[in-house]
Amino acid sequence: MTDTTALVAFPMHGQHKLSNEGYRTRDGHMIEWFGKKLEGRGAVSVLSRPEPLAFRPMRRYSTESVATNTTPKPTFDWRLPDPRDRQRWWVTSLGSYKRALPSLETPLITWNPFLGISSAWEAIVDSGQPVALDLLDDWTIHYAFAGVRAELDRAYRALFEHATVVTANAEGTVELAKRFGRDDVVFLPNGCDPERFQATSRADGPLTVGYVGKIGKRLDLDLIVDSAKSLPHVSFVFAGPILDREYRAPMAAQENITLLGDVHYDDVPELLTTFDVGWVPHRVGEGEVGGDVIKTYEYRAAGLPVLSTPVAGATSRGLDAVAVLEPGDHIGWTAEQASAGPRLDRVVTELPAEVKWETKADLILERLGLGGAS
Repeated sequence: MTDTTALVAFPMHGQHKLSNEGYRTRDGHMIEWFGKKLEGRGAVSVLSRPEPLAFRPMRRYSTESVATNTTPKPTFDWRLPDPRDRQRWWVTSLGSYKRALPSLETPLITWNPFLGISSAWEAIVDSGQPVALDLLDDWTIHYAFAGVRAELDRAYRALFEHATVVTANAEGTVELAKRFGRDDVVFLPNGCDPERFQATSRADGPLTVGYVGKIGKRLDLDLIVDSAKSLPHVSFVFAGPILDREYRAPMAAQENITLLGDVHYDDVPELLTTFDVGWVPHRVGEGEVGGDVIKTYEYRAAGLPVLSTPVAGATSRGLDAVAVLEPGDHIGWTAEQASAGPRLDRVVTELPAEVKWETKADLILERLGLGGAS
C-alpha cells in the first residue's frame, strides 16, 4: 500500500459498512474504481464520518475487506450519540473531522454533505484543491434526516458554493443542485459492474420474485403484502436489512415471503441466479428521496426481467426488459408470468458503456484533473 495520496474521499457510508457489507452503494462503487484507476499514482484516502470512541471495538473490519489502493483514515469522538436521536450524531461529530485530515495536496470528493459545516471545511477551502460533490439521495427530504434538516441546508449551501464539479445520480438530485444555483450539475445516473453478474438461472420451485436492498419506508408495504396474499403460488424473496420495524411482522406473516436478512454484496450475484424476476416495489411520490435505483441495473446485468413501480427515472435509463407499472397492475403482471412459467427465460443484453461504474469514475476523475488514470 502506497503512502502517497492521490485523492481524498468522504463517503456517506462509513468504512465499517463498506467493508462488512461490501462496496454496494454508489460511493462504495466509486471508491473501488478510484482505487483501481489511481494505482501507481497514489492511494485514495477514505475519511468516514467520525465514530464514537466507545464503539471502536464494534467497528472492526479485516484489511482484506478494504478496496484495493484505498486507505481508511478512521476518526473517533469521545462523546456518545443520543439514543433517542441517532441522526443527531451527524451534527455532534462535526468538530472531529479535522483530526484525520491528511495534507491537502490532492483533489477531494465527497458524498457526505455534512463535510461543508465540519471542522475540516475551512482547511479544504483554503487548500485551493478541486472538490467534487457527488449527490446520492436528496437528504433534505429524506425522512431519516428530518431532525437535522437546518444543518443539512447550511452544509449543502457551503458545498454547492465551493464545489468544482457537481454530479447527480437522478432527476431529484439534479433538482437539488439547481435549487442551490448549480445549473452546471452533471447528470450521472447510477449503474453497475456487469462483469460481476452471470445470466444463469438456478431457480427452482414456484416462480420466484426477488428483491435485494434495504427494507423500510421506501418500499410499498401494502403492495408487497397484497401481492403475496393474492399470489400464494408465487415465492417472494427479500434480501436486505429491515430498517423499519413495522415492515417485519406483516411480511413475516406471509408463508410465501422469505426474509433472508442482509446478504453481503459478494454473494448477491449468486443470489440473483435463484430469482426469476427482479422486483422494485418502491413507493411513488411520498417515500421517494431523489435517488436512483441501483438494483435495477444489477437485475438486468443478471439477465432478469424487472418489474418496477413508476419511480422517477424508471423509464429513462436505457434498459430493456423493465416493466414499469402502477402498483395496482403488479399482481396481474406477476400472475401472467407465473402462468407461463414457473421459469422465465433470461433476457440477456449487453449493457451500454455509460451504465458501467468504471465509465462514471473516469468522468469524475477527469473533472478533478486526474484523467488519464489506468
